[in-house]
Amino acid sequence: MLFYLPILLLIPFISALVAYAAGDKHSYAVSLIASSILFIFVIFLLYQIHLSGLSSLSFSVKYIPGLNAGFSLQLTEYTVILLVMLAIVFLAASIVGNYFVGRENGRLYNTIFLFVEGGALGVFLSSNLLLFYIFWEMSEVMVFLLIFIFGGYDRKYASIKFILYSIMSSLLILIGIMLLYSATGTFNILSIISKSAGIAATTQLGIMVLFLIGFMIKFPIFPLHSWLPDAYSESSTPTAMVLAGALSKFGGYGLILTVLLLPVMRHYAVYLAAFAGFSAIYAAFVALRQTHIKRLIAYTSMADVGIIAIGIAAANTLGISGALYGMLSHGIAISILFLLIGGIEKIYGTAEINRLTGLVKNVPQITYMFLIGVLITIGTPLTTGF
Repeated sequence: MLFYLPILLLIPFISALVAYAAGDKHSYAVSLIASSILFIFVIFLLYQIHLSGLSSLSFSVKYIPGLNAGFSLQLTEYTVILLVMLAIVFLAASIVGNYFVGRENGRLYNTIFLFVEGGALGVFLSSNLLLFYIFWEMSEVMVFLLIFIFGGYDRKYASIKFILYSIMSSLLILIGIMLLYSATGTFNILSIISKSAGIAATTQLGIMVLFLIGFMIKFPIFPLHSWLPDAYSESSTPTAMVLAGALSKFGGYGLILTVLLLPVMRHYAVYLAAFAGFSAIYAAFVALRQTHIKRLIAYTSMADVGIIAIGIAAANTLGISGALYGMLSHGIAISILFLLIGGIEKIYGTAEINRLTGLVKNVPQITYMFLIGVLITIGTPLTTGF
């Protein structure tokens, strides 16, 4: 089991090169096969962990001994849930990619798409903050390209806004990581947790503020959210599925890391809960005023992640476990909704709510599936949202 994690991580990156070589005609098949293999591999890993009784898997090779940094991966009880979510969302997005994006520039699209998948895997599997940051940056840049090249009419505005917020977020997170390294002498997450009690309270407080702002931008939480409706509404359907279903969880995972890495966070978590609660209420009211269905779903997604962030702010096992399960449910449900909205938009030629009439009569299957997705997001009993 030693090499399971690096093999898992290499699947999308190797497939990206194969997709580029395969050309426009066959690149979608490569993307679908790669995402299917990754999904099967994740299920296999879960089965192996269950059989062995292990709580985690790890792999590490030092590559910068002077900085006490290495290529280190770990699958824990926290990240395994996010890995399942990731595998499902990317598989679904790869299945419909050809339908929504088309074969023109398919090679470029699928190459970038697979790099996003590899970067997202790296974020959740990295067991040191330096590697975590590298994969984080890779994913952000690749998503920017997906929006900028393959997005809608206002894709340039949406993509530039997205990357500006991403740069701000990344800069704050990088400063926080370097301060943590300066205080502990390591990038390893487990080592930092073991040494965190010895970090000066003022230093912890500064790092906490940097991390909270950086990760709240990406989740997102009010008032750091204004990139979200533009990015979601102008993305192609598969990109919106991936962005809303998987990459937005970078921020949630980062908030969980903040709670685990910084003991002082437990004393200030109430402020995160306050921001998250207000963000959820604010997004719900703004959603009521939307006339574009993609923007409507974007704000309902923001309301959902606000509730998830309240669970993280509990700063205990029960709260974090609930938040992780909430992220799994939200990731799958929001991906379904964006997929169905994309189908409706393709059929009707618009996503304006007042022009979408006769849905039950004209597209009953899509309409009823959309209703199921809505029931999941509002927490109807017997659904994952409940």
